[in-house]
Amino acid sequence: MPREYNKKGNPFKRGSTWTFIYYETDLDGNKRQRWKGGYKTKKEAEEDLKKYQANAILNRVATPCSMTVEQLINENWFPVHHKNLEANTINGYLNNINRHIIPAIGNIKLKDLKPAIIESFYFNTLTDVKKLSPRSVKYVHGVLKTALNYAVKNKITEYNVCNDVELPKIKKYKSKLLTQEQTRILIKHISGKRYETEITLALALGLRRGEILGIRISDIDFDNHVLTICNQVTTNKVKDTSTADEVYYGLKCVKTECSNRELCISEPIEKLLKRKIMYNDMQKHIFKEDYHDYDLICCKDNGEPMSPQTVYHAFKRILKECNLPDIRFHDLRHIYATICIDKNIPVKVLSQALGHSSTAVTDRVYADSIQKKRELPDIICSAINLND
Repeated sequence: MPREYNKKGNPFKRGSTWTFIYYETDLDGNKRQRWKGGYKTKKEAEEDLKKYQANAILNRVATPCSMTVEQLINENWFPVHHKNLEANTINGYLNNINRHIIPAIGNIKLKDLKPAIIESFYFNTLTDVKKLSPRSVKYVHGVLKTALNYAVKNKITEYNVCNDVELPKIKKYKSKLLTQEQTRILIKHISGKRYETEITLALALGLRRGEILGIRISDIDFDNHVLTICNQVTTNKVKDTSTADEVYYGLKCVKTECSNRELCISEPIEKLLKRKIMYNDMQKHIFKEDYHDYDLICCKDNGEPMSPQTVYHAFKRILKECNLPDIRFHDLRHIYATICIDKNIPVKVLSQALGHSSTAVTDRVYADSIQKKRELPDIICSAINLND
């Protein structure tokens, strides 16, 4: 028996407003009836009905389907999206997908995904045993939001619910710096030991971890006392782009033109580099044909590029051995910058040495140290006035 609205036509009046019916076919091939109501006049409803019917014919209306978050990511979005990404980015994406997104919300259908579900997922990652930082949650959110943007673009879903998700607030990280005495303890402890070169170059030249591992013998001009920073070691291959179970590290150019720079090196640094070159030559004799010569200064004993994570974990162990504060390897770069500021090195010179794109970046990153230095003359003047 036909429903009453069929007799009334389409659009038809329901109570005090007008409603119309249209049909869509979802990605599962199922034809679905849709109702759209709340129009004040019949004319408004008729105009929108024509638009919805036209969009349905042109397949421009997204319709709910039984696809889950995991199916969207692993079977639709990521196989296409990863082709335009660097290996290091792929590795980061897969880490967020396989360790966080899929285990938490992978089995939820897109049509059932709500902002509250995602916010609950983020909250749990902040408080569970593994406990991600708000910044890491932001990275996870970026991956999920990109995947859902793909779903909207390809008419798999109508709206990206990530747009309505409230993210945890990110606190600005404040670098932890070692005191002069603590720095002396660190330098004394690593003298003549493994990772002495890596840690010293970070402290003495403010180099990034990947940049240190990317230094080749051919990048050093001992005659003119110049070190060229033009390469970095990073992930250059992911064996399985569905799991990232195994990644390979290799040499790549630094990311930006500003990061490509020449640095003057002192005699102690030259001696350190020469000692490391001698050590590598000894390893060549030990490994013989099993030695892989990439011309690298800081590498594995067999000559292969070293994982930046290896340096990170080694540095953490050394800090514990010295009973020093738990700081990041990258904080050694901040120690270098702070010392330069304290010695009145011009910001422009420091910015170039650090490989920043502009002095504005240096000003922003080291604002506190720079401001303290700028205020120092005023403090001195005030003291003099008080004495008078």
